[in-house]
Amino acid sequence: MIPKHAQSLPKAAKKVWLIYDAIALFVLLAISLTSNIFLKFNGHNSLTIGVNVLFGFILLLIIGNAVLIPYRYHFHRYLLQQEAISIYKGFFLRKSETIPLNRIQNVDTVQGPILKMFHLQNVSIVTAAHAFKVETINEDVAQYLRDQLITAARRAREVDTDD
Repeated sequence: MIPKHAQSLPKAAKKVWLIYDAIALFVLLAISLTSNIFLKFNGHNSLTIGVNVLFGFILLLIIGNAVLIPYRYHFHRYLLQQEAISIYKGFFLRKSETIPLNRIQNVDTVQGPILKMFHLQNVSIVTAAHAFKVETINEDVAQYLRDQLITAARRAREVDTDD
């Protein structure tokens, strides 16, 4: 269950996800067209039929992902607490990840060209065992979250080593 006070992503995240899906769709169509030209549009060839069925399936997945963006947006949240940060995501298969602050080894912000257009960043949180990501948050919020995580992780480590 997602807590009521968990932070939601900015509305621009939906646009970014839609652009990512559009790029994936464009790349898929380009590869599909190229492979059909290479296979000479021979519709009776079983290889051509198999490749086109595969491309059709991937096309349906991309379109389905784009259609479900509002639901995906609703369930993507994060919450910075005293001892940990929690990341919530997923709408059919919901997932919550809680990272104890004293386990954080590295915190980075990542911003590609599409995120830069919308003034968004991803915050990458690395522990010894896993890497986690808070996706598509505002630049100023990302920097604030990064600084808070680094400060809280340092404090948590100092408390742990004082024992």
